[in-house]
Amino acid sequence: MKRKNVFSILGMAVMLSSAVVSCTNNDTTEDSTASTAMDTATTMTVAADTSKMMDTAAMAATTTTTMPADKTGTAKPNPAKKGMKGKVTVVEAAAPKPTGKMEADNAGVYSNVEVIPSFPGGYKGLQKYFDDNLEYPVEATNDGVEGTVNISFVVDENGKLTSPKIIGDKVGYGLEEEALRVVNKMPVWNPGKLKGKNVKTSFTLPVRFVLF
Repeated sequence: MKRKNVFSILGMAVMLSSAVVSCTNNDTTEDSTASTAMDTATTMTVAADTSKMMDTAAMAATTTTTMPADKTGTAKPNPAKKGMKGKVTVVEAAAPKPTGKMEADNAGVYSNVEVIPSFPGGYKGLQKYFDDNLEYPVEATNDGVEGTVNISFVVDENGKLTSPKIIGDKVGYGLEEEALRVVNKMPVWNPGKLKGKNVKTSFTLPVRFVLF
């Protein structure tokens, strides 16, 4: 009887050990499955965040490259001329004032001389230069905007243009920026003259933007 009890007790111990091992294995499997699920969810979250960041960067880049021109100015849109073709005409410079003072300012620049500065080829050459190089701003054609931009600059003794700037009221719609861009690309001019000598001379060039 005592030997049977011993074997019975040993058998119960083996069964209990097997049960414990089985529970332990089940717990490990469940933990592994849960860990894998958590890792998958984390990966999906990171991917989603990265996608959002890329979309935001793309939107920012698009916004930067499609910024419209500054429409602030005196120009008034004309619905009747929306979408028309644009061109530019330059105004021929006035003759020197025969009775005006021909004296240089503190910077050595003359505002009135005997022979005024001129573009190579004269007025016709200047008009052709603008025809070949200026692009009428798209925003202005879309809204039917016209206007005159006055650009002042100095032609030095060698015919080089310096210090170009806009004078008078701003028209807006990118007209000033386009006129300045073209002026800054100009070749050297024939300089102004006083008593047969080349001198620094100030010059104002009206640039008219018109639609037709």
